[in-house]
Amino acid sequence: MTEQPRLMGEASAEAIFGSTSRGDTDSLSDRDILIVDDNPQVLHCRSEILSREGWSVASYTFAKLEAIAGAGALFIQHLKIEATIISDRDGRLAAILRSFEPRTDYGAELIQNARLAALAAEVSPGSRGALLAADILFVAVRNHGVLLLAQLGIHRYSYSAILYALEDQRLISKGASQELGRLRFFKCLYRAGEAENGRLVLKAIDRALAMLKQYHFPPKARQVSSSAIIYGAPPEEPASAYLHLRDLERRMVALEASYPGSLLDTDVARLSSWIANPRAYAALSERLAPDFRAKIAELLRDISLTQMAVGGVHGSQKGS
Repeated sequence: MTEQPRLMGEASAEAIFGSTSRGDTDSLSDRDILIVDDNPQVLHCRSEILSREGWSVASYTFAKLEAIAGAGALFIQHLKIEATIISDRDGRLAAILRSFEPRTDYGAELIQNARLAALAAEVSPGSRGALLAADILFVAVRNHGVLLLAQLGIHRYSYSAILYALEDQRLISKGASQELGRLRFFKCLYRAGEAENGRLVLKAIDRALAMLKQYHFPPKARQVSSSAIIYGAPPEEPASAYLHLRDLERRMVALEASYPGSLLDTDVARLSSWIANPRAYAALSERLAPDFRAKIAELLRDISLTQMAVGGVHGSQKGS
């Protein structure tokens, strides 16, 4: 009887982090908040409320947060340095952050991040495909910088601070932060549903990649057909849930680029809603990734066959 009212209230622990906590927000910033509880239903209800209020919600059970802390995940260091705890009913969140010590070797994570960056090498037709590639590359550059700097004992989590620290350590050339910084603007355009000149974005991506050629990034980005992406091989295992989700996103954007309106399909629309909240749905989309890849490929085949049939009818009518 005592648990039900709490479902609509706060989680056991909540903390603001990111630019909102640092106090360096701008017009492109997300509003990040962490919620932690033992009850997944509490997290689900609270996440929905906060999302409607404009927050970007990171939702974890205490067991999951403790597990990633035990694995040395730098997200915990991010929270330890920058989070502002606004509620912590039993002090469990503070205890997790207080006891966390980052590792000194993140080589395995750097290799995994290179697989994410590789998704930006092939771009589907249209402006949305180019913006998606810029978004993926932005995430990969940010992750790469965080991991590389952490191995030097330097912990930065603001994107601009990461780039400046990479310059200071001579890990990228002076002035590279300007080219790499543009990725953040394109990322925000993509997530806002905007469009932009695809050629312009591709040129910006190539300039950014030129600054990263000594690392595990693709040398260039090239535009390919929608079918090349949709029928392309899935990520090789082991692959993270996030990598699977972004791979599905590329396929979905490629389908919509060539066949507008295809996202009206119920299953693909559901995938679209998951992509909008990757922190909440990455694990679920990983489990269903093979089904979604098959569904998107099936839609492409059905649309192509329909167009061929319509073209055949029109052709026969002209011939008569």
